[in-house]
Amino acid sequence: MTRGWSTASWEDPDGGTILLHGTFPTVVLPRSLWPNPKAWDGLALLDDAGAPEAWLQEEEDERASPGVNLEAARFGIGHEAHLLDALTSIDGPLTGRFPDPEPLRLFREAQRSDRSVYFLEPNLDDEAWSDHLSLEAKERTDWRRLIRRVRSRRAWRKALSDAASGVTSGPEDGMAEVMVSTRAWWQMWDADLTVTTRLSRDRRFAARARGALAEVRKAGGSTLLLVLVEPRVDALVKALNEGPPAEVIVSYDDLVASFEEA
Repeated sequence: MTRGWSTASWEDPDGGTILLHGTFPTVVLPRSLWPNPKAWDGLALLDDAGAPEAWLQEEEDERASPGVNLEAARFGIGHEAHLLDALTSIDGPLTGRFPDPEPLRLFREAQRSDRSVYFLEPNLDDEAWSDHLSLEAKERTDWRRLIRRVRSRRAWRKALSDAASGVTSGPEDGMAEVMVSTRAWWQMWDADLTVTTRLSRDRRFAARARGALAEVRKAGGSTLLLVLVEPRVDALVKALNEGPPAEVIVSYDDLVASFEEA
């Protein structure tokens, strides 16, 4: 495994490479952090197949009322509101943009160049995944966690302090602060779940990422670009290192075609 400032590279024992590209929610990445467009053959996103439709809706909302998505997100109580308040106060990078700029940019780049796209979050008709989501919901709505979420300002300051440890200067002004804020948000978000639930989730994503890479290899390619928020990179590499068997996965275009035929 090779680790960069916001990226990692993992070699699959069956052949090929997964490039883990860490992004930051609502942040327009500077070009110095863009992955080389010629360095990957397929794209995987840590999202579900409904994401493109959601992106289109957010774009329509922004055209009708610029900034409406940001204001709606900031109005909430809890982790996301803390993150957006922090990001939009940082000088330098473009933040608070909807739809989330980097996943959308890479999705459209893959579509333009006829490269396969894989959404790693299973559909809701997947029974095992449905059970997992039910467990997540139960853990996140535990009354103790809900109280902590309402009274989370102090916890947010502590999370920021913890996240700052080990973060080096970013490649562009303000990016180190963006990384710290994003890591603090994810630390609080993931703390709502038990370790067992988090590991189960990450192993499933790792298995599906290996399955997407296997499809890329079948098509004659060798490299899968996996897009995920930066704080998740190390956990996904750890899950990949555990060697979960590759799970069969269908590309986005094949999934859409199957819906059209139904």
